Amino acid sequence: MSDEFNDRRMTVTNKRRLRNLAQYRDMPEEEFDELYDKKLVDAAPVKEFEDRIERKMKEFENDYDVTDMKINDRNILRALCQAMITLEDMEQASYRMRAEGFNNENIVRMEKLSRAQSDLRSDISKLQDDLRITRKIRKGEREESVLIFIDKLKDKARRFMQARQQYIFCPKCKMLLATVWTLYPDEPRNRIRVICNRVLDNGEKCGEAVLVGTKEMLEGRGVNIEDVPESFKT
Repeated sequence: MSDEFNDRRMTVTNKRRLRNLAQYRDMPEEEFDELYDKKLVDAAPVKEFEDRIERKMKEFENDYDVTDMKINDRNILRALCQAMITLEDMEQASYRMRAEGFNNENIVRMEKLSRAQSDLRSDISKLQDDLRITRKIRKGEREESVLIFIDKLKDKARRFMQARQQYIFCPKCKMLLATVWTLYPDEPRNRIRVICNRVLDNGEKCGEAVLVGTKEMLEGRGVNIEDVPESFKT
């Protein structure tokens, strides 16, 4: 019981000493408690490693927009950076082994290291998929964006042409007889005459003669009748 009490007292004493250090004096209580608990199990962050992670994360920030990342995504990004750094270290270790020459001991070590590298690359690939930053996904998103842009451009062109063209309908059977574009649609002397030859249900032709001026259609929002068919409106 006394040994357990002494250990607990030493732990509290060490915690107070650590708390009084300049770098921890102004740290929030919860953050300091978490840091101290990690130190007790020798899991406190190593500055050199943390600096490498920070640099790697900044590289991603330069290439991708991470400003709206939630905490879960940032943890995945951190895990990805750690994995990439570990893979870099493994590749350095593998190079040093090869430089030492091939012997039975080195071959076994290199095989184990190679398997570990392969597993790590697989983990990196999965993390990239989770963050949607693989080349395939980025390329697919770019292609999708281009297609959307083209569709919008087509729609804009269609609307542009519709706004400048004029449409002549048969006032009797509502059939579209002509689509016209004139340089001077507000010229009152512009007159267009068309004949409707639509075959009706009884087998006869409509035969309606339509005479309309471009100025009249301009004032009528580009059409010569008020009750435009619904199919034309869509």
